[in-house]
Amino acid sequence: MIDQNGSPGTAPDPVSSTEARSPAAFCLIVDDEKSIRTLIARTLRPLMVMTEECGDAPSALRAIRTRTPDLIFLDVSLERSDAVEVIRGLGELQYSGNIQLMSGRDLPLLEEIKRVGERYALSMLPVLQKPFRIDAIAEILRNTGLGRPSGPGPQVNLFEALCAGWLELSYQPIIDLRTMQLAGAEGLARVNHPQHGTLMPDDVLPGADAASLLSLGEFSIDAALRDWCEFAEAGAPLRLSVNVPLGALMKLPIAAIVRDNRPRSSSWPGITLEVREDQILRDIRLVHEIATQLSIYNIYLAIDRFGYALSSLTDLMELPNVELKLDRSFVTGCAHDTVKKQLCQSVIALAHKYHRRVVAVGIEQLQDAQTLTRMGCDFGQGTLLGPPLSKDKIRQMIRINANRKQSG
Repeated sequence: MIDQNGSPGTAPDPVSSTEARSPAAFCLIVDDEKSIRTLIARTLRPLMVMTEECGDAPSALRAIRTRTPDLIFLDVSLERSDAVEVIRGLGELQYSGNIQLMSGRDLPLLEEIKRVGERYALSMLPVLQKPFRIDAIAEILRNTGLGRPSGPGPQVNLFEALCAGWLELSYQPIIDLRTMQLAGAEGLARVNHPQHGTLMPDDVLPGADAASLLSLGEFSIDAALRDWCEFAEAGAPLRLSVNVPLGALMKLPIAAIVRDNRPRSSSWPGITLEVREDQILRDIRLVHEIATQLSIYNIYLAIDRFGYALSSLTDLMELPNVELKLDRSFVTGCAHDTVKKQLCQSVIALAHKYHRRVVAVGIEQLQDAQTLTRMGCDFGQGTLLGPPLSKDKIRQMIRINANRKQSG
C-alpha cells in the first residue's frame, strides 16, 4: 500500500482529470474486508498500478482529496458507512475517473447504486459481483486503458513459457473448518516472466494448443510433488491439489508420473487432481475407471466447480475417493440466502452419507464460514482464509504454526 500525505492547512481543489498525474496509474481500493483489498492490490501490482487502501467512506474521501485516483474499486458495505456516502462525496468533488462498484449483494441493488452514481454524472463501470476471479480485475484494467499500455498484452504463449522455465505454482491455503488449521493447498500455475513480471492466465492460456495444455498438467503434478517435500520438511505434510483438464486424465501417464516422482516419505498423503464437474460428466464411466486405477497410487480426484449438475449427484458420488469442491457461486452469501443455504446443506449431508469430503470454495465472509462450519463442511478455501501465496510464504506459514504449537 502506498500512503499519500497532503500538506496541512491547504484547502483541497476540486478533483479534475486535467491535473498532473504520475506516469503510473493509481487506483483506490475501498472495501471493509482487508483480505479483498489485499487481493486486488496484489493483482494490480504486476500490472504496474499504484494502490491505496481504505476501509470506510471518510478515509476514502480524504485519500481522494489528497491524490486523484484513475480508478476506484468501491464495495457497497463499508465500515460504519456505505458506497452511497462515497458516491455523494465524489459528486461534490466533481470526480472524473472511473468507479468500479463491487459487492456480493443482489444484482438489482448494485444496479440501483450504480444509477445513483450516474445521477451525480460519475463514470460508473459495469458492476462487479463478488465472488470474482482475479482475471476480472486485469480485464477491468485493460478495458479502462490503465496499467500496462493499452493494446495487446505481452506476446507470451504457453509453449514458450514451458520451454523457458517461467512457470511456477502459487498455493492457496485449504483450511480445516473444525480446527481452523492449515490442512492443504491448491497449486495454481503462474508465469513469472523476466520482463513482464507475473502474468495472468489470460495473457498465456488463450490459443494454447492441446499439447501445451497437457504439458501444463504434467508440470503442475510434478511441481506439487517436489514442493510437498519442502512443506513436509518445514513441518506439515499437506494434501496438495492441482487443476488438470479431463484430457490430461485420459492422455497423460499420470500413474507413472506420480509413481516415479512421488515423495518416499511414509507421511505423504497423496495428491489430488481437480477436474471440472462439467468435464467429468462427459464420460463419467471412463472417469470412474481412471479414478479407480489412480487411487492405487494415492492419487485422488476432486470435482471442481461442483453443484450445477444436481441431477447427476448420485452418479458423481459413486466415483472412488472423490472430493467435492462446492462452487463459490453457492458458497458466497449462504449465511443469508435461503436457497444457497439449503443447497449447501443438502450437498454436505449427501457427501457425508457417501463418506466424501467437501471443500467450500470462495469463502469471503465470516458469516458464511461460520454457517458452513455449523453445517459440518470439512474444509474451506477463499480470501477470508488466505489468498494464493508463493511457495516460500506457505513454507514460512507452516514454520510459524509449528513454532506456535511447540511453544504452546
